[in-house]
Amino acid sequence: MLGFVLAACQPHDVEETVEVRLAVKLPKVEGQQLSVSNCQVSAKELNMGSITTLAVEELGDTIALSLKRGYYDLELRATVCLANDTMQLRGYRKGLAVAAQTTDSIVCTLSGGNAGWVIAEVFFAGTQTPEGKNYIGDKYVVLYNNSNDTLDANGLVLIESKLKNTSKYTLTPDFRNKHIGADALYRIPLDKPYRIAPGKRILLVDNAMNHTEANTNSFDLSTADWEWYDQSTNPKITDVDNPDVPNLEKIYCYTLTIWGPNNQGNTSFAIGRLPDTLDINQYLTQYKLDYDYVNVTSAGTFNMSATTYLFPNEWVLDAVNLCPSDTYQWLVVDLSLDAGYTYVAATGSDKTRFGKSVRRKTSVTIDQRRVLQDTNNSTDDFLTAQTADPFYFN
Repeated sequence: MLGFVLAACQPHDVEETVEVRLAVKLPKVEGQQLSVSNCQVSAKELNMGSITTLAVEELGDTIALSLKRGYYDLELRATVCLANDTMQLRGYRKGLAVAAQTTDSIVCTLSGGNAGWVIAEVFFAGTQTPEGKNYIGDKYVVLYNNSNDTLDANGLVLIESKLKNTSKYTLTPDFRNKHIGADALYRIPLDKPYRIAPGKRILLVDNAMNHTEANTNSFDLSTADWEWYDQSTNPKITDVDNPDVPNLEKIYCYTLTIWGPNNQGNTSFAIGRLPDTLDINQYLTQYKLDYDYVNVTSAGTFNMSATTYLFPNEWVLDAVNLCPSDTYQWLVVDLSLDAGYTYVAATGSDKTRFGKSVRRKTSVTIDQRRVLQDTNNSTDDFLTAQTADPFYFN
């Protein structure tokens, strides 16, 4: 004989919630107070898959949440306003068991509004010897991981523009609103991962050698991360290859000898990536452009033709316009990439430019990691005429 015991049933939907108190561990931002808004916590119950979103009216040292019993992944999101930037606050707590009143913690990190790869410093002018003679081979570009994530740098392309910000032309077609016209493209090879931690830099140099041995006003670049190397067609003008420093992959360069960034500082630089589906030969075939321009000079007006390789704006990660402060004519990249320009001297022939670089400003320092200012306006984002230092961002 079977017996049944009937028990009163409680609706599942009115299950009591319990309090979860989380100690919030915020990143340390030197010299600034965090102004936090739009804070909320998303709680995903891992057994049922249900997601509850809870607003946090005020983010303090501790926040209190009401959750049903269960097993949760928690994600905190908020917007943080700083002096020069708007950043995103994120916090995660994985696998939190909630059975009764619970006390735990959540660790938060900050990432920039334009987090990712940026150009941190450009040294294009070169140096002079103590005797006042121009010295070549010690130019460099510093790239920087401005995010709070480890990023893979393989495939990053360094670009110098063909057009100059000091020479304004009527272009047919005018490609600047959709593309950068490139005169030089060098790439970090794709053959293996090249992982860079948050707040770390990549030093790209012309010649990876100790230049101080020949010029005490220069630098020891023998420990650079990468160098660009050119096979010259002129036996009187040859490049130097350091076998201990890997070479960038040369996609294209206008010169048949050796490339050095324009030392008057009147071009633009960018970094970007080719699509995974596009190899170099396809790129050189599909993105070559013959264009016309009108050159107005004191000797007359001339109809000219030229060739460039287009690098679409949607492939660009960061761009920096360079132009001597007294000779600006126009911007050779679209305003969406860079709405201003930066410089080291008043004119391209100004001898004070030697030994000087342009360097991106530090917006904030978070847990000893620099977050560089990136508003897509180099006039605001860069310090002008800085004493060049390839190891400043070490």
